[in-house]
Amino acid sequence: MNWPTPGGWLERLGQSPDAIEGRSRGIAQDLVASRWSGLEAELAAAMVYAGGDPGLLESISIQGPIPVLDHRVLTDVDMVRSGLRGPIDPGVATKAPGAAELAQAAGTSRAAAGMHLLWQEYGQGGLVVIGNAPTALLCVLDLAPSAPPAFVIATCPGFTLAAVAKRALQDSGLPHIALQGTRGGSGLAVAAANVLLGGQNGT
Repeated sequence: MNWPTPGGWLERLGQSPDAIEGRSRGIAQDLVASRWSGLEAELAAAMVYAGGDPGLLESISIQGPIPVLDHRVLTDVDMVRSGLRGPIDPGVATKAPGAAELAQAAGTSRAAAGMHLLWQEYGQGGLVVIGNAPTALLCVLDLAPSAPPAFVIATCPGFTLAAVAKRALQDSGLPHIALQGTRGGSGLAVAAANVLLGGQNGT
């Protein structure tokens, strides 16, 4: 059997993974160049590349300073954790011991309860990556005044709390990159986080 199929879509249009990624990243970098430079541009380009959506540019919020990180990382869900690169062992809020019981007692999400339980070990002074749960971001905003993180990445999507939580992050003055509004997702958070972890670019 001949493969790729002679004359098929893959044979005619397919390219090597390096060529596809290189071209796509170049387009994303060109798109952000007029708005940001340096590390801010890398973060924004990684998110635009991961989302495949130039329209994200209008919703990206970046506030510095962007710190040098010691690889202390706290994520909201395992989907985010599974995409992170580098020699790290992050805390995952939804997997925190006791998170389910605390969430039930407080009437909130496991992600929010886990943020509370793991904050001192992973969140305070660390990189907080929230790609899924707006309630986790709300918990971060409550914890940050007395024990601030080094940097927050927030791309949680949704039609109920996401836009409000991310706007509150922008207004808080905490160093962050966030995708304002209802759009988002774990892949965008991972892309930005990997820029900060060991100099990796995106996903």
